Amino acid sequence: MSGHTEAVRLSAMEGARNEAEDGLYRKVTWRLLPLLLVCYMVSYLDRINISFAKIAMNEELRFSEAVYGLGAGLFFIGYALAEVPSNLMLHRFGARRWLARILFTWGCISMAMAFVYSETSFYILRILLGVGEAGLFPGVIFFLLTWYPSHRRARITSLLYLAAPLAGVLGAPLSAVIIAGTHGALGISGWQWMFIIEGLPAVLLAFVVMKWLTNSIEDASWLSPSEKKTLRANLDSEDLLKHEMRFTRVFFDKNVLALSGILFGIVLSQSGVFFYLPSLIRNAGITDTIEIGILSAVPYGAAVVVMLLVNRNSDRMGERRWHLFGSCALGIAGFVVATLFKTNIVMVVTGLSMAISGVMAALPVFWTLPTAILKGKAAATGIAFVNSIALTAGFVAPSIIGYLTAATGATDAGIYLVAVVWTVTALCALYFVKPKTA
Repeated sequence: MSGHTEAVRLSAMEGARNEAEDGLYRKVTWRLLPLLLVCYMVSYLDRINISFAKIAMNEELRFSEAVYGLGAGLFFIGYALAEVPSNLMLHRFGARRWLARILFTWGCISMAMAFVYSETSFYILRILLGVGEAGLFPGVIFFLLTWYPSHRRARITSLLYLAAPLAGVLGAPLSAVIIAGTHGALGISGWQWMFIIEGLPAVLLAFVVMKWLTNSIEDASWLSPSEKKTLRANLDSEDLLKHEMRFTRVFFDKNVLALSGILFGIVLSQSGVFFYLPSLIRNAGITDTIEIGILSAVPYGAAVVVMLLVNRNSDRMGERRWHLFGSCALGIAGFVVATLFKTNIVMVVTGLSMAISGVMAALPVFWTLPTAILKGKAAATGIAFVNSIALTAGFVAPSIIGYLTAATGATDAGIYLVAVVWTVTALCALYFVKPKTA
């Protein structure tokens, strides 16, 4: 009986400890995530608002689909080239100062997109926008790595990734209203006002980050000494299981290269959906700008629900492989549905909802993988390297779809090609990702 009583007592103590630890991480999350979420949401909006400006901008500047596709994709070339150096600078100078610098730089460049007047100026500013924004996302992923252990990371990353669908839910109708409501004000087109208005928040957020963000656990004045000790102990015990690796070896590590390839396929698919979502809705017979904006928001709203459910379950089960594969399969099916039934607006929106839900659910699951095997400077380098290789897909996807659209007069061929690449990616993930990777 005494043994049973002791077991009950120990179980109660363990439950109380877990509850207290859960409360501590909720405190950390409420302190860090809202600001990071807003920053990434503004980042995502400034990245994809080119798709909302596309119709009016292309008509006014007489850009072809190929010109638009190349310009949309060049953002990712600038981003990829500057990403690893940017993350190394963040590791050296701290997240607070470096993320603030990123916000200020890209906000100014995003506003300058309003002054595009030719193909050359379009290409140059898109490259510069990528350079300016480079390092924000991998910097935030690395920053969260210094606060959360791996078994909490999918849920936290999925909360961060809420920025993408929220940017779509809010940004699509907002951009449409700005374009329609400001057109001609002060002699400036609506799409130009959209770039100015939507670029300004990034500049302002730079000052908020400098004031509010905390670089590390040890610098957090809002934590007690015992809370800091608990957070640090959880990370230190986990670091013992990770690879010790010189950061220069990251570029040749087979696991890092495999992860880069998998993320490349996911991002290529994501870019194919995001950059052409408004066009697919328009091709289904919707011509009103505001209606296109509202319907474009629906798939992003669906993605919020699916992403949170999938990643919460992935953390609960400690399983990554099948959650990643299943998310990709959902996205592929949606991509095909939206194209097969391209004249039926209900089926198009349904298919796009499946496609965006699939890609947005896959991404947070994916980011638990590199953060589970790398630490320190190698982690800062590896995360940025994986992301930079993958983001070149953001150049490839719109360029290919733009070229095939111009050549065939329809987006079908490009989208089917992306679906094939996504299928290969899902099968590679099934092969390379180990079962029960926590």
